[in-house]
Amino acid sequence: IFLGKKRDGRNWPMWVVKTDEERVQNMPFLFPGNPEKEWMVTEKIDGTSTTFTMKRLKRNKYDFYVCSRNVCFDKPDKKCYYETNVYTEMAEKYNVEEVLKNMLDIHKEFEFVTIQGETYGKSVQNRDYSIDYIDFAAFNLIFGYKDGTTKRLNPREMTEILVNTYNIPCVPILDEHFILPETCDEMVAYADGISQLDGEMREGVVLRTLDGRESFK
Repeated sequence: IFLGKKRDGRNWPMWVVKTDEERVQNMPFLFPGNPEKEWMVTEKIDGTSTTFTMKRLKRNKYDFYVCSRNVCFDKPDKKCYYETNVYTEMAEKYNVEEVLKNMLDIHKEFEFVTIQGETYGKSVQNRDYSIDYIDFAAFNLIFGYKDGTTKRLNPREMTEILVNTYNIPCVPILDEHFILPETCDEMVAYADGISQLDGEMREGVVLRTLDGRESFK
């Protein structure tokens, strides 16, 4: 049995917010930028949104979910849009179930842990990033506490935990002390650039405040 109890289907985990960053063009109030407010910039990857989450249950048991943007997969052979289930493949490739369980075992104050990112590469989107396989890069690491609060780590904090401790790749960090420009047009122009993954034009960028609370693409 994969991912807990066998069942016909799973509803979306209620504690997880679906990934959908707001576009900067819809946020004119950000400009001109505050010269004292720093943002962290990461590369936006063209892939398929992937969510892994685990919630603590009673008696040291856990509930593990693997999801696309809208669908939860309760077994590895459950069909998806792609020829194979790329979401469960990434969960297995990076041993995500054991990683999340380890975090919950270490941090007794956590109610849940969520990793969100992009699965990308061969046959996932029009762009394959010059690789003949699929891979994963995290862009969110979220801790849910027993007191009902949550914390979304900034990209540096996320990378230090996922990459350095668990060998789970994260999206490239482009700037850790970015100040917003005077206009939205300047921000859009900045988004153009070279991808750190394949040296071609990048898909775009995502910005997040140092406390992890605000973000946009």
